Amino acid sequence: MCGCSFKSLNLVAAAFLVFCCAGISGAQTGKPDLSKPIAIDPDIPQPEIPFIQGANNLKAFMIGGGIGVAIEQTEAGKVFREYMNRNNIDISKIVLESFKRVIIEDKTLTLADNSETKLKLVINTYGFGHSRIFAGNDRRPLLNVTASLVNGTNVIWSKRDFLTNLSNLTDVYTFDQLAENPQLTVKSLEQISTVLARQILADLKQ
Repeated sequence: MCGCSFKSLNLVAAAFLVFCCAGISGAQTGKPDLSKPIAIDPDIPQPEIPFIQGANNLKAFMIGGGIGVAIEQTEAGKVFREYMNRNNIDISKIVLESFKRVIIEDKTLTLADNSETKLKLVINTYGFGHSRIFAGNDRRPLLNVTASLVNGTNVIWSKRDFLTNLSNLTDVYTFDQLAENPQLTVKSLEQISTVLARQILADLKQ
């Protein structure tokens, strides 16, 4: 009889379902003219609370006397968000810079400071979850983003895609490591947003 708990399986399944529900790829409404310059809209909506899986292992982030206290997932997201705010970690800025960097490196589009056609980005979900089933304290980032090329009210192209916490394309950290060194959180979110940006923008070349 396996000693693995069904509760752990359900936790991992729950994280995956979040992305199944929010991560269906958006339909392309037309083939955009890639020769025309575009501007990236710096206003990137993001969820108020990140998705944090494994709340009981968040003791490193608890504020004032909460060490060791079990907290539910929603509260864990709030605690993690406070940690990000204290350390000036902004997921919208990280995603913006990642898309900009990938566009320049891969020459996918021509960027301009101002253009009628804009690349609009929306962060649907982000956070950290179990790196694998029965992974103990190991966590990987997760991210779900929608990218759209818009001219006025006309959506020229749109793509929604994601990477889950079960992807082996990102590095593994524990919550303790992230709490002790906030730059690891930045590095982790930069890593996943860069991979996802490249994954989404590749659709423009097809």
